[in-house]
Amino acid sequence: MMIRKRGIPRLLSGNVLIVGLGLMGGSIVRSLKEYSDEIRIRAVDIRPEPIRRALKDRMIEDGAVEPEEPEKTEALLRESRFVVLAMYPAGMMRFLVEHAGALTPGTVVMDICGLKGAFVEEAQRLMPEGVEFIGAHPMAGREKVGYENGDGEMFLGASFILTPTEKNTPETVKSMYDLARVLGFGRVREVDPMEHDELIAYTSHLPHVLASVLMQAWHGSDDVKAFSGGSFRDVTRIADINESLWTELFMMNSQALTESLHDFMLSLGEFTSLMEAEDREGLRDFLKRSGDRKREWNKEASRSELGGVYGK
Repeated sequence: MMIRKRGIPRLLSGNVLIVGLGLMGGSIVRSLKEYSDEIRIRAVDIRPEPIRRALKDRMIEDGAVEPEEPEKTEALLRESRFVVLAMYPAGMMRFLVEHAGALTPGTVVMDICGLKGAFVEEAQRLMPEGVEFIGAHPMAGREKVGYENGDGEMFLGASFILTPTEKNTPETVKSMYDLARVLGFGRVREVDPMEHDELIAYTSHLPHVLASVLMQAWHGSDDVKAFSGGSFRDVTRIADINESLWTELFMMNSQALTESLHDFMLSLGEFTSLMEAEDREGLRDFLKRSGDRKREWNKEASRSELGGVYGK
C-alpha cells in the first residue's frame, strides 16, 4: 500500500525559526514535526539547555543561544522564511530592535504573545522592506512552563486569534489559516490589535486575577485543604501561575484589565446586595442569567471545535 505524504503549506516549505523554546515554542515545534518530519525547524533561546534537548530530540536541525551567539542568531534569521516569536512582549521588542535588520525580503514574522495593542504597530515599523509582521495569539496553554512540558496536541480544537492590519497582505493572512489547520486549531478569528487586548483582559487576564485573589482570601487554618473539592480545584487551577510572565501581561494591559475588574466588582456587588437582602427570587434570576449565558457560549465553543470553523 502506498503511503501518501502530507503536503506542506508554502509558509512552512522553507526554513522555520522558533525564537523562544519554552512551553509555547516547544509545543509548536512538536506539533509541526508531528504534522510532517520534513519541515525544517531551527530555534533560538536565551538558555542553552532547551536548544540541546531539542537537538537531541531531533525536533530542530540547528539552534543558537541569545545573546551569547548574536552572529549565529542573525544567520538563522537570514536563512528563515517563517519566524515565530514565542517570547514575553518586552523581550520580543528588544529582540526585534537588535536583530530585525537580519531579516530578508519574503520573510513572514509572527508573534504569539498574549498582548497586541501598540506592539503590532511598533513591530511592523521595525520590519525591513519586504518583510511582513503579523500578530497571533493561540488560546491554549498549561500551568507548567519550559520546553520539556511542550505538547504537540495542546492546540487541538483551540481558537487561533489573528490581529492583521492594513500592512498585511491577503496572502499572508491566508497562510495563517493554513498554519492553524496544520497545528490543529478549531477556529480562527481576526480582530483589531487594540480590541484583542480589551477582550483578552476579560477572558484570560481577569480569570487569572480571580484565581490568585481567591487563594489569598482564606485566613483560617490549613484544614481548609481537606474541604477542597473539584469545584475549588477547577476555579483555582490557574493560580499556579508563572508570576514573571503574568505580572508583565497585567501591567502592560493595566487599563483594560482595570476596567474588567471594575465591571466584575459591580456584578459582585449586585450579588452581595441580593444576599444581604435575602432576595431569593433575585438571586435565582442572577444565577439563571449566568447559567443561560454559559450554556449558550458552550454551544458556540462546541460548534467551533467539532466543525473546525475557519473564518470571521
